[in-house]
Amino acid sequence: MVEKESEPDDPIEMIGVELPHQTEEQLRDMALCFAEEFVREGWDKEKIILMFHHPFYQGPCMVWKQKGEDFWSS
Repeated sequence: MVEKESEPDDPIEMIGVELPHQTEEQLRDMALCFAEEFVREGWDKEKIILMFHHPFYQGPCMVWKQKGEDFWSS
């Protein structure tokens, strides 16, 4: 595999951003987007729910920490 240094204008360079506090609707939409992405990858319901509980998946885990288990039944 060829490796090279990233250039300042490299569009593939990974960039992290901090998300501000989300509204109820934004959290719901974000959770649905995360779930849809992994459904398309072939994940089943149980695996997706576990993903929301795992800190490695920071976005989904943030939704779960803020909204808790009752969020999924709404």
